[in-house]
Parts: sequence; structure tokens; C-alpha cells
Amino acid sequence: MTFGKYLRDHGILILAIILGVTFVESILYLDPSVQFDQGTLLYSWFLAILITGLCIGISYLRKKSWYKNLESYQEDLSKELSGAKNNEQKFIQEKINNVVLQYRQELTDLYQDQQEQREYTESWVHDIKVPLAALKLASDDELDPQLLSEETDQIDYLVDQALYFARLNNFSNDYLIKEQNLNDIVKNSIRTNKRSFINKRIGIELDVTDQPVLTDSKWLSFILNQIIANSLKYTDSGGKVKVFTTSEKQNVLLHIKDNGVGIKTEDLSRVFNKGFTGSNGRASGSKATGIGLYLVKKMVDRLGHEITINSVVGQGTEVIITFMDLPYYS
Repeated sequence: MTFGKYLRDHGILILAIILGVTFVESILYLDPSVQFDQGTLLYSWFLAILITGLCIGISYLRKKSWYKNLESYQEDLSKELSGAKNNEQKFIQEKINNVVLQYRQELTDLYQDQQEQREYTESWVHDIKVPLAALKLASDDELDPQLLSEETDQIDYLVDQALYFARLNNFSNDYLIKEQNLNDIVKNSIRTNKRSFINKRIGIELDVTDQPVLTDSKWLSFILNQIIANSLKYTDSGGKVKVFTTSEKQNVLLHIKDNGVGIKTEDLSRVFNKGFTGSNGRASGSKATGIGLYLVKKMVDRLGHEITINSVVGQGTEVIITFMDLPYYS
């Protein structure tokens, strides 16, 4: 901020002072009862203008360091702006710091999103290599058809997961909350995973209410597919998966319960963390990516539902999704 620009910014104030002094001097000069020498009036007028100029100059010098801080601040937004000396400067400083803080937060979130996207892409490319390698052997007459179908399902699973991961940041543009038939959505998810049920000879027991729930059918289908896929992955052949509903305070609770290997107590609080696979995921032969339940939790929260997991090692795992009763949607 140069002195010339500072003067232009205070031009109205300077003009008001000049006009005010001139008006007072004119009244004194024209009043016949007041005897003022013309030179005295001119001297006092110039003196008033001089004092005004000095005040403006001193004011500029006091603010000059503040303006320098503003000019240099844009070069390093990693720290807060400081140096305000009066209330006006403190007000501006507070507003700038708030804006910069929000900017830094958005920049951090953007960087984290990009980092997560890059890490997930690397993980996804690595995970999909195995089923693709199996498909390349499709010309082998001795290839097990069951293995081929499993690897094809795995590719579908990974591609679907990648698609929804990419859409997660634009979630608000791609969902519609309305009354949905929960029973139909659950049955569609069971049909999607029927080959795994058959191949592993895992039984299914259904008792789902026909009561409508407020949700988005597409996103809920993805959520259920992830949960059911996990149940099938960690349930031995001959096991059983139960899907049923209960009610609590007018809310509908959907239970997906298996009698698989279960989850260790120390792992339960971390199952929704991105990239966390736990002791089961690290077991030999597991294809866990640590992304499925992370996406499930994100989507459940954005849909306005609640999700909890109960598990006992060696007895199985139960996932409960709570569909809240929202009267204002009625």
C-alpha cells in the first residue's frame, strides 16, 4: 500500500475536513460582529490543513508495517497473520485468518483424498492381477470351472468397489432417499452372491420385514453386498448366514449374522478404518483389501443410517444396520 493509494482511500475524509474548515472560516469572515484579520483566517485555514495532513501521514506510518505484513503473508499461508494494532486491523486479521484456516483445511482434505485415491488405485491394481491371471488360463482344459467363476466374481466385486469408491466424494449428486422395500433389496443382494453361497455350500435364512425404509436402493445394495461378501469369505463350508429384521423405537434394524470365524475383540473398534484387514484379513489365502467396510461405514453415515458390529471369535459375526424412523419424510 503506497502513500498515494492511502491518500486516495481517505480522499472523502480529507475533503470533508477541508470543506468543514472552509465553512467555519467563511462564517467567521462574514459575521460582522466578529473581527478577524483576513491573514489570520488564511493562516488558521492552512494550519488546519497542515495538521490534517500530518495526522494522515502519521496514521499511514503506523499502518505501514501492517500493510507490509499483508503483502508478505500471501507468500506463506502456513502460519497465522499477526501484527494488528487497532480494532480495524484486528477485525481484518481475524477474518483473514479464518479464511486461510478454512483454505488450509480444504487443501488438506483434498490432499488426503488424492492420497487415498492413489493408494487405493495401487492396491486395486495389485488385487485384480490374481483373478486376471486366472482368466488368462481359461484356455486350459484342466481349469476348474468353479475357480473360474470365483475369479470372475472377484473381478466384478473389485470393479464395483472401485466404482463406488470413485463416486464417494460426489455422493450428494448420486443418491435419492425415499421409501424402499427392504425385503426386495436384501433378496437382490442374496441373488448377487448366490454363486458363492452354492460353491461354499453355505445356507441362508431370511426373515426380513416388508415394512418400507427410507434409503437409497443402489447404495444400500452395495453396502449389503460388501457385508454379505465378508460373511461368505470368513464362514467355512457348511456354515449359515441369517438375515433378519427387528424393530426398536419405531426404527428398523437389519441383522446380517454368520457363524464364521469371528473377529477378535481388539480388532472390532478398527474394522471400519481404511486399509485395516485385521488378523483374519492377514490370514493365508485371504483377499482382504481393507476398503470394503471403510466404504460401508462412509455410505451408511451419509445415508443417515447407523451400523454396529458384534462378534465372538469362533462363533461368528453380526452386523446391524439401523434405519431411523424420520417422521418429516412422511
